[in-house]
Amino acid sequence: MRIEILKGVRTLAALLPFLALAQPASAQREGSWEFSLGGGFVHTDAALTNFLGSQGFANGPTADRFAPELTVRLGYNWNNNLGYSIGTTQAWSSGVKYVSPFAAVTYTVNLSARTSPFVSLGTQFTRITGNTRKVHPTWGTRLGLGFRHMVSERVALRLEGRMGLEHYEELPGAKSAYTSIVTAGLSIFTHGRSAAPEPASCPACMPLVRVRVDTVRITTPAPPPVVILHNCTKGIAPAGVAMDSYGCLVLTDTLLLEGVHFDFDKSNISPRADSILDRVAESMLAHPEVVYFEIAGHTDSVGTFAYNYLLSARRANAVRDELILEGVPAYRLSAVGYGERFPIAPNATVEGRALNRRGTQIRVIKKQ
Repeated sequence: MRIEILKGVRTLAALLPFLALAQPASAQREGSWEFSLGGGFVHTDAALTNFLGSQGFANGPTADRFAPELTVRLGYNWNNNLGYSIGTTQAWSSGVKYVSPFAAVTYTVNLSARTSPFVSLGTQFTRITGNTRKVHPTWGTRLGLGFRHMVSERVALRLEGRMGLEHYEELPGAKSAYTSIVTAGLSIFTHGRSAAPEPASCPACMPLVRVRVDTVRITTPAPPPVVILHNCTKGIAPAGVAMDSYGCLVLTDTLLLEGVHFDFDKSNISPRADSILDRVAESMLAHPEVVYFEIAGHTDSVGTFAYNYLLSARRANAVRDELILEGVPAYRLSAVGYGERFPIAPNATVEGRALNRRGTQIRVIKKQ
């Protein structure tokens, strides 16, 4: 049974990155609190249920291995990827009551996406009572996989499977017991960190100048103010990208920064890529009318499909962090990893794989 459960967990882990390709939602969930309530069932280790029956915890010779459960959870999301949570799970069966408080750290592929897969790792301690008897482990750990699917701006469906491993000194033979839990429920998000307000535009507020010619009065609009454009001089201009007469990048729908690429299995920004990103950041600041940008990370085909998605997400976030350090507001930037899905060269050669590890495509999402 444990082997079948582990196979199911591995299959779910391989499928989770596909869910991250959903369209980004508009809600800001970085820095948000998340309250979850759900129910499901618990599958308990046979050795533990036999022990509970033999020691008089259950109403029969053994406790049921399957039991309904209820889970309550409170979490905080530091950013679009990392968060932590605390909560408790309660289950009842055959006169036995299981209470499992837990704490975990959660990694989410992209919390801003409509469908966001996640993995969690933490600790749990199950207190078991029945017929005035009680027992609890000396230590316990847990691993969880699941996803959220937003049904409104603040409410998401949440499905999670968890595998717990706990050590009971009272158990005969092997002291460790496995517990599998599947929970489905709802998550409610609070408002995240407030994004900087967009500058207000008022084309109708332009002052009018009245000019009198003889006896005819003519009303004409005032000339537009002279705009002094910003000269872009920092860093290195990326090859193959159109530039204006002031040295700034022409921000079209998609920019391919060929000079920003990564070494094998790495997400570090090279010195040359750092200089190119200096010019990119200066160009973004020179064009406030381009409000939002998406930074896309890519990999070659070496490694597993799921691992390459996580690696590309780290690469995209590394570029985003560098642009934020150069002064671009964080709310204007989102990072998405696409793994090996969109190669620009054959992966059969060393040169082709190096091109597919390109660090960055920058896409204009919204203009004023």
